[in-house]
Amino acid sequence: MQLPKGRVHWARHAVAAVEDRERALQAAEELAQQGSWIWEIGPDLVSWSEQVHQILGTDPAGQPTTYDGYLSMVHSDDRERVSSAIRETVSTGVNYEVDHRIVRRDGEIREVRGRGRAEWDPSGQPIRLIGGLQDLSEMRMAARESNRSRDLFAGVLDAATEQSIIATDPHGLITVFNTGAERMLGYSAQEMIGTSPERLHDPGEIRARADELGMEPGFEVFLVQAAAGQPETRQWTYVTRDGRRLLASITVSAMRGLRGEVTGFIKVGTDITELNRSRAALQESESRFRDLFQYAPNGMMLVGVGSENSGRFLEVNPAMCQLTGYSEQQLLAMDMNGLVAPGDPDANSDPFSTLRRDPASGASVEQHWIHADGSELWVQVNLSPGAAAATDAAVVGQVEDISARKRGEEALRRQALHDGLTGLPNRIQLMDRMDHALMESVRTDRRLGVLYLDLDGFKGINDSAGHAAGDRALVHVANQIRAALGPGDMVARLGGDEFVMVCEDLENDDVASVIADRVLTALRTPFVVGDETFALSGSIGVSLSDKSSTPEQLLHQADEAMYVAKDAGKGRFQVGGPDTPAHLTRTAQAMRHMRLLAELGYAVERDELVMYGQPVLDLPTGRVVAVESLLRWARPDGVILAPGEFLDVAEATDLIHPIGRWVLRQSCRIAATWVDVLDSAAPAVHVNVSGRQLETGSLHQEVLQALSAAKLEPSQLVLELTETHMPLIANSLKKDLQDLRDRGVKVAIDDLGTGYSSLTRITELPVDILKIDMSFVRGVEKDPACAAVVRGILAIGDALGLDVIAEGVESATQAVRLSEYGCTSVQGYLYSRPLAEQALLSHLASHAGAASIQPS
Repeated sequence: MQLPKGRVHWARHAVAAVEDRERALQAAEELAQQGSWIWEIGPDLVSWSEQVHQILGTDPAGQPTTYDGYLSMVHSDDRERVSSAIRETVSTGVNYEVDHRIVRRDGEIREVRGRGRAEWDPSGQPIRLIGGLQDLSEMRMAARESNRSRDLFAGVLDAATEQSIIATDPHGLITVFNTGAERMLGYSAQEMIGTSPERLHDPGEIRARADELGMEPGFEVFLVQAAAGQPETRQWTYVTRDGRRLLASITVSAMRGLRGEVTGFIKVGTDITELNRSRAALQESESRFRDLFQYAPNGMMLVGVGSENSGRFLEVNPAMCQLTGYSEQQLLAMDMNGLVAPGDPDANSDPFSTLRRDPASGASVEQHWIHADGSELWVQVNLSPGAAAATDAAVVGQVEDISARKRGEEALRRQALHDGLTGLPNRIQLMDRMDHALMESVRTDRRLGVLYLDLDGFKGINDSAGHAAGDRALVHVANQIRAALGPGDMVARLGGDEFVMVCEDLENDDVASVIADRVLTALRTPFVVGDETFALSGSIGVSLSDKSSTPEQLLHQADEAMYVAKDAGKGRFQVGGPDTPAHLTRTAQAMRHMRLLAELGYAVERDELVMYGQPVLDLPTGRVVAVESLLRWARPDGVILAPGEFLDVAEATDLIHPIGRWVLRQSCRIAATWVDVLDSAAPAVHVNVSGRQLETGSLHQEVLQALSAAKLEPSQLVLELTETHMPLIANSLKKDLQDLRDRGVKVAIDDLGTGYSSLTRITELPVDILKIDMSFVRGVEKDPACAAVVRGILAIGDALGLDVIAEGVESATQAVRLSEYGCTSVQGYLYSRPLAEQALLSHLASHAGAASIQPS
């Protein structure tokens, strides 16, 4: 569409007017060295006028910048202040004005003043900032040059900013009142010029001085000596504008003209209020220090550190005398070296050499002193920082008695390295001694012998005479072994009834055998406890070093040889080594581990693992209430391996994780088939969880995934954790188990009685079922201790409201005894061996709703 000619002419005229105004604005900005800018907040675009571009040294034809782009040009020392002012304008609407510096791209620094205001949309949100930027650089530079010229003259007078300089005419009217006077007294020069300095003083002090001089009070009291040509310095009290009283040292001098006439007076005053206060504080501090030094509970001393008086006592307090047992006079005639214990240089480092190396840091050392009465004394000496260059320099020292701490440290050190019962070295000290002895044996080309002793039948002493008698027996054994060994040999207690002897400088096996036989003979000495006499014996394994031996190898070989001695009939010794049967057996076990590890990896890949199950019965009704899911390995050669034959290898590697997940999924799948066939009569499935699975932290997720994949209700699943794994259950896993329990999954503690869990730990965990270990079930017929454990676990279950299952039931007598004890759930070969999946399903179907126990 074409505009009419009149409107075209009007539009051209309007555009020309706008361009004229822009040129005028640009000219005005150039003259004022000030430009304008707009920051659109939403898109973060900043547009500058041409003058701003000139100030910043940027190209007007370049790309539009951003808020951060401008901030990057602000001097780093000013950036936070500028940013803070802009943020406040955006948030509050208050206009800002900030003087700051910018760094142009050519490196030049310019001083500018930025101003800005915010504009808002109808909803009250800031949409843009509009402002100006003024270049102050040339104006500031000119002002600085002017001020520099002016200050050259005034600087001489005003340089004395810590002193008041007041000049008067001959009549006492102020003509000069410098910056120092303004700062000190609070009056401005404008206020004071033309007035009398009397207004700055205490009137009472002026009258008192006038009375001393026998004259009328007035300005003349300051001029008596100055008028006579003698400067007078005197302390006067100034009264400041805000009423404060300052003590000042004021010197009054006369100013004279060319002919010697007095043209005025000048008063130079120094505020000594703080100086006097500091002097008083110093005197008070010295008094307090003297009291602290004299009455401190620790030993205090002033001790020389110079080249001529190093270590000499210059002053001591009563506590120092009491600590050392010497009188003040005796100590002042001594130096610190006179207190140091002779023959113990390692415990007496020189604190003065430390202080001379670094005087500013002071020194702190522990020293071994001898008390005046000859007793030992351990002290902590702390020397204060101080210069040690002067020949007679001295520092303050504090001496603390640390004898009790040293005794405690020695006791802890002995406790850490010795057995608390027998006083013998422990494993830590044993291994250290063996390490050093092996190095010495290589150097001397002699052999080191290690004798590993385990007492035979020691449990019988504990069982028949009590643990106190057992402890006395162990002390007796320690003493007998000490007596049988040579002076350079060592015996250590590893724990329980195990002792290790280290014999150095041996020529051959025969020497070690003689020592072992001597120890066994010493052990056979009858040991009497009360009315009972015990005949002790032991089995010893002997190993001897070669040039490549390590402490661990020697201890391991001696341990193996000791078990060989036990198997051979006890009460004897056996020399071991790399070629002994025991060592060969252990080597075979290692080979088995490597072989099984490789085969087990293939077994997982080839689906050779299968699940069996053993029913858990309700003892009164004979009904199958649960099934423990049990892993088997169906090898290609047709051999079926139980977990005890391969699972230890999986537990020692990461293979246990995929195996554990597979067992969980398969167990849930099989349990789901029971539900499909037996409906409400389907038993719950018990799945064993390994300790390594507990450590991963993923058990919660794996259980839910297995249940979901099998479409199995959580109430049909029971997770079995062995008692020995209970300490592995951290708070996070405890929460996961509680969540699973809240969903319906039950938790059972398996093999109860074989670990070391406390009742507290059981009550802390979300447990539903306790399973009595089969070792106790087997012993209920003949072993009272086993029967007591079974009854105890049943009582715990009853008290805590937990179900209890007895596993490993193999005889009717055991079943009857368990029934008498109140056990209602059982599992074992008496009822069913573990069955494969299909056989198990048939067994469950045939026993559904059983009315009585039918042992198989």
